[in-house]
Amino acid sequence: MEQVVIVDAIRTPMGRSKGGAFRNVRAEDLSAHLMRSLLARNPSLTAATLDDIYWGCVQQTLEQGFNIARNAALLAEIPHSVPAVTVNRLCGSSMQALHDAARMIMTGDAQVCLVGGVEHMGHVPMSHGVDFHPGLSRNVAKAAGMMGLTAEMLSRLHGN
Repeated sequence: MEQVVIVDAIRTPMGRSKGGAFRNVRAEDLSAHLMRSLLARNPSLTAATLDDIYWGCVQQTLEQGFNIARNAALLAEIPHSVPAVTVNRLCGSSMQALHDAARMIMTGDAQVCLVGGVEHMGHVPMSHGVDFHPGLSRNVAKAAGMMGLTAEMLSRLHGN
């Protein structure tokens, strides 16, 4: 099994959800900026040497829809020959993307992967388009759908 190494890590600053510093910046542009920045910070790594891109994103709709990983890669001028996939495992989406990329490297199916994630809450709120099946309420806690809801429910239960 191949050894996996994380070479670099960066992130965008955080801003307020509504009316914050990124209110006029689309999610694809935030992601493309990170992709370009990682490549610029590591000159021995060229975009053409990437075997794949894994990008976590929960709300894959509106500007974050239709494979935001691929759209951001194209905006970042990463060659069309480099594939990209968007991964959804709710609050663990970017971690799942990292695990998927690591697994590809460990098994020898890839040597270099670019990994990240995006969630632009100001443009695509977590509740956008959510319509849980009514039958789930019989055996699943109301807050079990998302970490944010879980945190709110725990806060109410424990008086904080």
